[in-house]
Amino acid sequence: AVKIMPKVNLNSIAATSEAKSKDPKDTPREREQRTIREMAIMHLLRHPNICQLKEWVVHGDHYYMFLEYIEGGQLLDYIISHGKLREKLARKFARQIVSALDYCHRNSIVHRDLKIENILITNHEEIKIIDFGLSNIYSPSRLLNTFCGSLYFAAPELLQARNYTGPEVDVWSFGVVLYVLVCGRVPFDDTSLPALHQKIKSGHVEYPDHLSKGKERDMMSLL
Repeated sequence: AVKIMPKVNLNSIAATSEAKSKDPKDTPREREQRTIREMAIMHLLRHPNICQLKEWVVHGDHYYMFLEYIEGGQLLDYIISHGKLREKLARKFARQIVSALDYCHRNSIVHRDLKIENILITNHEEIKIIDFGLSNIYSPSRLLNTFCGSLYFAAPELLQARNYTGPEVDVWSFGVVLYVLVCGRVPFDDTSLPALHQKIKSGHVEYPDHLSKGKERDMMSLL
């Protein structure tokens, strides 16, 4: 698989509307820096449940990332076609995700965009986490403050614009992923954006009747 990202054209950047973006973290230069950081971080990662960066090349006006090919597709598509997973299979997938996150965190890397769409599955039911475009190096002595990721998987501290260390936002996102695996839907949802924000901030989750008490307690400890 190949991921292609554009390089910044310094001669024309001032003339683009993007150069006048209201979000200082979403300029072409910032996006290029995220691409470079993603390549650097993925180059260091070696874990069976993380999609491996085989090689990266700079050619012309683009960066090319050559990634491990995962034949099974998105975990999201798997859930759409199969419905909510049996707890045994969900537990198998959860262990693999936790193993990959623990590996990242022990190496001072936080993903910050863990969601069901960024998890692939092989034909042998092996999980592969992808897309480290929002990842960063973290340190307990230097708090992060960038809002990252999908709203449905975002931790409350991100919505409250609070500084954070890093791993805690991945743990929250993992809790949401686990809920999706065993329930077939996201734990927080609403047609009103303010109401959705409030639900996430409150952390109140309703669990379906089919869920075992043990699994319910596991998710309650994460969300």
